[in-house]
Amino acid sequence: MNVHVHTFTSLEAVTADSLLVFYTKSDALSPELLELDTELGGELKAMFADRELSGKNGSVAHIRTSGRLQATHLFLVGLGESDKLDAEKVREAAGSAARSLKGRTVAVAPFTDEFALATVEGLLMGRYVYSAHKSKPEEDKRFSELLVLSNGDIASVVEAAQIHAEAVNVARDYVNMPANLLDPVIFGDKAKAVGEAEGLTVEILDENQLKEQGLNLLHAVGVGSDIPPRLVVLKYVGAPDSQETLGMVGKGVTFDTGGYIIKPEAGMPNMHTDMGGAACVLFAMQAIARKKLKVNVIGILCLAENMISGRAFKPGDVAVAFNGKTVEMIDTDCEGRLVLADGVAYAKHLGATAIVDTATLTGAVVSALGYVSASLYGNDDAFVEQVRLAGAEVGEKLWTLPNFEEYQDLIDSKVADYINYSGRNAGAIAGGVFIAAFADDVPFCHIDMANMSRANSTKGYTVTGGTAFSTRTLIQLAQTFAK
Repeated sequence: MNVHVHTFTSLEAVTADSLLVFYTKSDALSPELLELDTELGGELKAMFADRELSGKNGSVAHIRTSGRLQATHLFLVGLGESDKLDAEKVREAAGSAARSLKGRTVAVAPFTDEFALATVEGLLMGRYVYSAHKSKPEEDKRFSELLVLSNGDIASVVEAAQIHAEAVNVARDYVNMPANLLDPVIFGDKAKAVGEAEGLTVEILDENQLKEQGLNLLHAVGVGSDIPPRLVVLKYVGAPDSQETLGMVGKGVTFDTGGYIIKPEAGMPNMHTDMGGAACVLFAMQAIARKKLKVNVIGILCLAENMISGRAFKPGDVAVAFNGKTVEMIDTDCEGRLVLADGVAYAKHLGATAIVDTATLTGAVVSALGYVSASLYGNDDAFVEQVRLAGAEVGEKLWTLPNFEEYQDLIDSKVADYINYSGRNAGAIAGGVFIAAFADDVPFCHIDMANMSRANSTKGYTVTGGTAFSTRTLIQLAQTFAK
């Protein structure tokens, strides 16, 4: 995808297959639209009069210019009420427009330079398609060149938007990929290639090293599969003189049968997406490196298949975690918190001074929050709020769950230090409480985005399938650490 900032004198003189212009409900006709209307012989005024231009957010009106403008097609995209306009509404409207645009070259006039980041992000995320496995793929009719029209200094903003959107889209590819094409070993090899291409230091622990170093929870989850587990460590050093290191840990269960507590038929087909957290961490790390942020970050991918065999862990088995704490693994379908516990403890071991994990962890978060917001849980209110604000900055909604002391009872075990499941009550909180126990005194925040990781329909910049939700939050969080 080629994305350029293009200086211009007038919209009617811009050469492109499609010209995209935004307007709000209160724009009867903005100066820019009036100029276009003159060239179009009053067609826009007529469309406003006939209410064909509603201004509703995400509404798209198409006009064939028939030589009246240099662009072949004009698309007018509504943003809603001007007094309620924010970056997320622009991002959503741009995403909606992306699937309507015609031709290879698109020129877009951001509503203002302030919204250039959201405009480019929305367009690039909204044009996303996953069709990697068609034997006869349809012709790709999406635009391949984007001209961002501005006479201001927005080149760095546009570059950042492209980095963000590409991180999200490749993470979406991973989430959508079938489990036979992205098992723990393949994922680990791909992560190594991605990391090294960006200049990251990459280390992969195989099944033998996991046992030797005591990452027994991750090993227990993965040992039932013929394909062994992996732990991938990616290191980015952008601030060598800083004492702070942000740790990012991603759940990477590349297929989750539920183990011996097997999932029902209806819940099984999408379990190849249970590695979404690891994909988000991997491509957030890619973006952080590409942006050359002045921050130190460790990314950890906890990769395993949760399968059933004579080797698989059984309900009630006890294992010793990396940090020496013991866990009664009463529920084999609560495997995500097991792999993350070792990952978080390992991040602390490597020197992380604050740790965030992201995971498709619980069905309970759907009951708590529906499909609107992911949840947060942590042991440090200030750090949790920092993560929440990072999400708000990029339009990813996050809601903080309580961390009252009484919730610690949810992970008490009669036979070990902790238990990985204690019933349905406060299920989303219990997952966070368990993982937080392995961060000890390091500020820690857990993102449960099981409800946000997949979309069943296309709307705005969200496309059916994997969403890569939390990727941009992680990038933004690293940016706040850099500041």
